[in-house]
Amino acid sequence: MESHVKIFLDSVEIPLKIGIFPHEQDVPQRVVVDAELYADPASYLQTVNLDTIIDYGKVYNAITSWAERPQVQLIEDYLKELITLCFGFETVIACRVSIKKSDVFGQDQGAGVELFTTRSDWARS
Repeated sequence: MESHVKIFLDSVEIPLKIGIFPHEQDVPQRVVVDAELYADPASYLQTVNLDTIIDYGKVYNAITSWAERPQVQLIEDYLKELITLCFGFETVIACRVSIKKSDVFGQDQGAGVELFTTRSDWARS
């Protein structure tokens, strides 16, 4: 990807009931979510206004609402949902999202999943 505008959320921390192991069931874990939404600067910046803006507040609110959900087994389920949300903005040409369980192997010893994809690659999947 060449020149781009990046709209991002950095280190959104939320408690999620997530995981497949018995000790993870119905126990919120500290999860950190990052999202980067990319747009073409020529088309985005030239025409951006309140009606066309890539609204990181909408993405933030969706992520934080996950804390109210019942147990989810896989990070990938949230990852797919987040990518679909990112491409819900017409001007987003690519996105990078990551979701990390922060303490899965001990305090601040995390593991997670990250994906970078373009709109066209995501549409083919």
